[in-house]
Formats: sequence, structure tokens, C-alpha cells
Amino acid sequence: MNESNLIIKNNLEHIKWGQLSELFSEVSWNNHKVDRIVKAFENSQIVAIGYIDNTIVGCGRVLTDHEFYAAIYDVAIHPKFQGKGIGKAIVSNLLGHVDGISFVHLTATTGNEGFYRNFGLKNHKTAMGRYSNLSLEEEYLN
Repeated sequence: MNESNLIIKNNLEHIKWGQLSELFSEVSWNNHKVDRIVKAFENSQIVAIGYIDNTIVGCGRVLTDHEFYAAIYDVAIHPKFQGKGIGKAIVSNLLGHVDGISFVHLTATTGNEGFYRNFGLKNHKTAMGRYSNLSLEEEYLN
């Protein structure tokens, strides 16, 4: 597979959900079962699925009101393809769809904050959240 053959699709037509689920497992998101992945992506207003040779190598999605707020979720790049520009292409694609929206939110996975700063994203002074999963709460919340 050659990363220069990357194709990003902004739809879920002909998606192989098993491949997307495998991608989540490859990035150690093991609590995301395929039925929940399907539901999350189908309920998102914007998706970006990265393919090389018809194989899913990366993804991301956005929830938005198309006016004031947008939130980017589930940016995942297969470990074999990390550091090759695929994440940059997917995030750029998603940000291009929310250009002009007042506020774009993203929660980075631990250790990837610097990657997102390259896109102009900054820490938010007043953001709050809660997790139903105690281990995620301990990792991401003060």
C-alpha cells in the first residue's frame, strides 16, 4: 500500500464496518463495538474515511449545528500509516467542512495534543465534561 494513493470519502457508501472496527482496535480503542461505531458514524453530519487500495487506513467524524458549534471525534489512523500525512489529510478535510463555524471542539487522545495544535486548535479555558467510564475520566478530566 502506498500512502500517495490515499482517497478520502466523505460518505459511508459501501463502507466495510468490520474494517473500521479493526482500525479502532489497532489504535487500542477496544471498547468500541462495531454496532456502536456504526451508530456513531451514521449519526454524524460529516465523516472522513481514508482509504488506500480500498482498505480503511484512517477516519474522523464531526457533529455540528452548521452555525455555531462543531466537534471533531474519533480521528484514528492505522499505526502502520501514522506519520505519513494521513492524519493531517483527514483533519484538514474535516476542518474544511466546518470552516466559518464559530467554535470547533476536539478532545485529543493523550499525547497527541501537539498534532492538533498544528491546525490552530488551542486549549479551552472553560471546557468541562464528564465520562461514564471511570478510567477515561481519570485520564482526561481534572
